[in-house]
Amino acid sequence: MTSKRTTPKLNEIIKGVRSYYIIGDIALVSPKEEVNKEELAKALMKINPRIKSVFIRKKVTGELRVNELVFAGGEYKTTTVYKESGLRFIVDISKVYVNVSLSSERDKLEKEVECKKVLADLFTSYGAIAIHLARKCNYVIAGDLNIDGLYLLKESLNLNKLKGNIDIVQYDAYYLPFRDKSVDIGVADNPTMIESFKSEVCRVCKEAIFYILCKSKDEATQKLGEADWVRVNDYSKDLFIFKGRVRCDNEKS
Repeated sequence: MTSKRTTPKLNEIIKGVRSYYIIGDIALVSPKEEVNKEELAKALMKINPRIKSVFIRKKVTGELRVNELVFAGGEYKTTTVYKESGLRFIVDISKVYVNVSLSSERDKLEKEVECKKVLADLFTSYGAIAIHLARKCNYVIAGDLNIDGLYLLKESLNLNKLKGNIDIVQYDAYYLPFRDKSVDIGVADNPTMIESFKSEVCRVCKEAIFYILCKSKDEATQKLGEADWVRVNDYSKDLFIFKGRVRCDNEKS
């Protein structure tokens, strides 16, 4: 009797590497220790033949929240088409942050948000949330400081059949270019910095759906206000991303 041969786990081939993300045909890896980049790339492309490029992902840096990347092997390219829940996005991993682990959360958000008069994706990047919402709703504002992300969003519009229209706006979110309470629901997905933008978000929004990186629901309430805070992703042992819908009616304009 012959035993069934199984595919070895990645950490059995490359020590210190347990998992990786695939974005289109690009693999992103965060090793726990130093690795041989060439061996890592060859191993990943052998395990998954659809991978064409391999990058080592370092920390997220800068105001635009972009990963620091080190090329490991394969074809050197940073642009690809990323598919999520029947939608397609043109992304450049050197210019925008693509969080694959929150794809199911974006599905939930699309179902939860009512199609009110004015919706805004206030930190849109390449438009992941905005395009999800425009699949369902008639009109969405999508804005960000990152002009490269906005150009990628514009390209992605042609890849998807959307019910609604998206207005794309570049701005510094410290000074949102909208009238007081002109947005019915604003999505504020900037978990690491959102506390700094809270007052400006609530100036222009009647309600805001905040994402925040913190230790607990109580901390989220303390920093952003009363809400039914839900843990949507684990960031580290003691830090988590929470989502909460905050009414801004009582905020000072």
